[in-house]
Amino acid sequence: MSWFECKITYEKEINADGKMRKVKESYLVDAESFTEAEARMAEEMEGRGAFIMDSVKKVRLYELFLDHKSQRFYKAKVGFITLDEKAGEEKKKYVQMLVQADDLELALEGLHKGMEGTLSDYEIASIAETVYMDVYPYVVKTE
Repeated sequence: MSWFECKITYEKEINADGKMRKVKESYLVDAESFTEAEARMAEEMEGRGAFIMDSVKKVRLYELFLDHKSQRFYKAKVGFITLDEKAGEEKKKYVQMLVQADDLELALEGLHKGMEGTLSDYEIASIAETVYMDVYPYVVKTE
C-alpha cells in the first residue's frame, strides 16, 4: 500500500449567492503509482468540474486510523522504543501515522486505541492537524 498526497486547484461555489472562487485542496490517495494516484483523484473529482492537478507526492505512512465520521485528519509522529542489546541503550524509530478525529483530544484517544495490543513501547513525539480534505483508501470494485 502506497499513499500519495494530491494537491488540486478548482473553482468551487463558496456562498449561497453562487459566487465561484478558486480553491486549493489536498487529498490522500492509496495507489500503486503516481499515474494511478492521478487517475484515482480524477475519478474522485468527477462531477465537480475542471480542476488542475498541482502536485502528487508520495507520503510514508506507517498506519491509518480512520473513523469515517470525522472531517479532520491528524498526522502523528510516533516513536517505537526498542532496546539495543549490544550498546545497552534505548533506540527510537519514528514513523508517521494518520488519525481521523473531530479534535486533537479525540485524535490522541484514537491513536492510543489504535495502538492497543502493540507489543512495542511507543511514545507520541508530535501530533498536528493536516490540511487533507479527504482520504481515499483503495477499494476493490465488484461488478
